[in-house]
Amino acid sequence: MRIFTKSLLLFLLLLAGCGTTERAADEEESDPIFELRDDDEDYDPMADESLTEEERLLVRTRSNLSQHYSEATQVIPEIFLKEIVLDERQVDPYAGFRVQLFTTTNVADADSVRDHFVAWADTTIVGYEPDAYVIFRSPNYRVRAGDFQNRDRAIKFSNMLKPRYPDAWVVHERIEPDNVPADTADIRFADLVPVDPQRATNND
Repeated sequence: MRIFTKSLLLFLLLLAGCGTTERAADEEESDPIFELRDDDEDYDPMADESLTEEERLLVRTRSNLSQHYSEATQVIPEIFLKEIVLDERQVDPYAGFRVQLFTTTNVADADSVRDHFVAWADTTIVGYEPDAYVIFRSPNYRVRAGDFQNRDRAIKFSNMLKPRYPDAWVVHERIEPDNVPADTADIRFADLVPVDPQRATNND
């Protein structure tokens, strides 16, 4: 008898659960409570007596954003309508070229090459006083010389250095604008000091 009673109770509980699910599904599939009649300009939903208080609340609080943005005219500031014209003369003063002289994993060797280059260039090159830099990019130290905004001038300077630094080549680099040679600078090796003829005669 107990088994029959328990089975009956279980069956009734299952039946009640299924009925609740069906009602909820029916409520979800039902039509909306009401439809606003936006196509009729004279229609006033607040005066419609067939609407309940909940429906009137929905009418008062519904959003009109879609109508606002479809009808609104966006004002674009005039500054954004102007055509942007880039001046070709406006260039990054720090973008340029250097001549790479030497690469090593030993910082002492890199410093030594830089110091020797600066001393040599100071007595050998005229028209320009190139500086030299040690730049570390793992795992190597690189010795680079000069600061050029013009690639052709950097190549010409590289060719000047090749007899002493055979591995010299031009690299794109951030440069020091204050160290860039003037456009009119004549970069060349210093001439040999001429012998004074009168001084040579006196020595004889």
